[in-house]
Amino acid sequence: MSNLDCVRLPIAVLRPTEEILPSRVREVVAMILEEDAWTQPICIEGTAHALLDGHHRLAAAIALGLARVPVYVFDYADVELLSWRAHIAPTRQEVLARARSGQLYPYKTTRHVFPPRPACTVSLGDLRMPIAPRRAFIA
Repeated sequence: MSNLDCVRLPIAVLRPTEEILPSRVREVVAMILEEDAWTQPICIEGTAHALLDGHHRLAAAIALGLARVPVYVFDYADVELLSWRAHIAPTRQEVLARARSGQLYPYKTTRHVFPPRPACTVSLGDLRMPIAPRRAFIA
């Protein structure tokens, strides 16, 4: 598996680095439901599972009750880190520290530029919580 493969990871292992806007999450949920598929994987850093891109998609997945999401896993050295905010100049170390601590940057602080990656579409059915097998009831 290369770091550009689309893999499905449990939501619980992903670590956000930025806050979200609830109104944007609602928009993303609507788009996902309309497609009945996940069409844009979340981008994460490979060692800390820090979210580099896809905070609203992760929140949408949680709102939809999904068990896992498609992700691209990157070596952070292969990703360019910029900032949307002139007064904040994040470093890779700070981004990873915020992922580990839960102290999130404000909405739309970091901007990551990724190497090209292949398209990846996954049906929602493949991402939902598995249904626990029912136990036979013996009277």
